[in-house]
Amino acid sequence: MKKLSKEPNKNYPAFVAEKRLGQNFLHDRKVQTRIIEACQFSPEETVLEIGPGQGALTRQILPCVKGVIAVEADRQLAEGLEREFLDSNLTLHHGDFLKFDFSKIPGPIKVVGNLPYYISTPIISKVLENREKFTSLFMTVQLEFGERLVAKPGNKIYSSFTCFVNYFSEPKLLFTISKNAFSPAPKVMSCFMRLDMRKTPPVSVKDEPLFLQVIRLAFQQRRKTLLNSLSQLCPKAKLGAVLAQAGVPERTRAEELGLEKFAMISNCMKVALDG
Repeated sequence: MKKLSKEPNKNYPAFVAEKRLGQNFLHDRKVQTRIIEACQFSPEETVLEIGPGQGALTRQILPCVKGVIAVEADRQLAEGLEREFLDSNLTLHHGDFLKFDFSKIPGPIKVVGNLPYYISTPIISKVLENREKFTSLFMTVQLEFGERLVAKPGNKIYSSFTCFVNYFSEPKLLFTISKNAFSPAPKVMSCFMRLDMRKTPPVSVKDEPLFLQVIRLAFQQRRKTLLNSLSQLCPKAKLGAVLAQAGVPERTRAEELGLEKFAMISNCMKVALDG
């Protein structure tokens, strides 16, 4: 196996980061080390890396694991990675992660990525929708976005995506990262997060699609009460009884409820709609 260099080499000549791809490369060695330590890699595991870029984390992950499967959208960067990591334990796929075929990877494995801010939501959604392939997702994201994923009911940044993420995983915000740790530097702070895939959801629901639809509609127009926002799913005459049975006042708004109450509403609604 090729001996890996500790320093970036000349495989990425005159590369200019593209705004359209949300490219901000993590160059701070101390932050890189904290990320590697947080991921707790083991020699027998394979890791999926999203957007390896110029290989800053890849160089440190490869010696720690059995192998890395990396997905890089930028052709120039992919070619540089192929040159640098030739004959190593890296398997590179050039393409869009959102179109990546997960049948190509063993499972369950860890995912690591410095996620482009503008597509963090669809990337996380894709991982969670294919969660049987993964144990954890370790990711660098915008701090404000990360805070939204761990927000509690009653917080103005608590959202339907917060509920979605917490239903399928256990999110933890591990540490913040200065914008100066990246090149080019973004305009905002970042953070490093861990999402552990849940083997079973934290609440029991009779109809999962209905449960998720209840949450989406409840947050779609946050200022509306649940009696109004959920009337698309259930006639108001029945909905009032559903909310009462779930112990939720009609004038309650979405951001006031945790997963337990959303589960109670959807379970009571399921019975009412089927009855």
